[in-house]
Amino acid sequence: MKRMVTAFALLVVSVVLCIAGNRVTTNLTGNLTQTLSAAEQAASRNDRAQAYTLSKKACQDWTDAHQVLCTFQPHSRLETIDQTLATLPGLAKCDSLWQFASECARGKILAKNLQESELPLLQNIL
Repeated sequence: MKRMVTAFALLVVSVVLCIAGNRVTTNLTGNLTQTLSAAEQAASRNDRAQAYTLSKKACQDWTDAHQVLCTFQPHSRLETIDQTLATLPGLAKCDSLWQFASECARGKILAKNLQESELPLLQNIL
């Protein structure tokens, strides 16, 4: 009987950790996506200063979120987003705002993929 209680307790702890990981990932990637959307809109308005400010904010938000996400996500997935966000401030200062907007869109897609990787879908389980 003790084994059954222990197994059930471990099951409950595992489910709680999975739900917590999903919620944390959803919140953090949602914030990142909003910031990147705002930066992309600033680039489409040709507002370099606002695009640069928002790209710096996205980098800072991601740096803060990275510490938490390392608990739930493989580092290889996070590194791809790191590389994309690292290029944004430099692109905002250059003449190629179309490339900046493209990298913002790429960052949003990567964040969405990261968020979907936490969902209990058959493709994520197998």
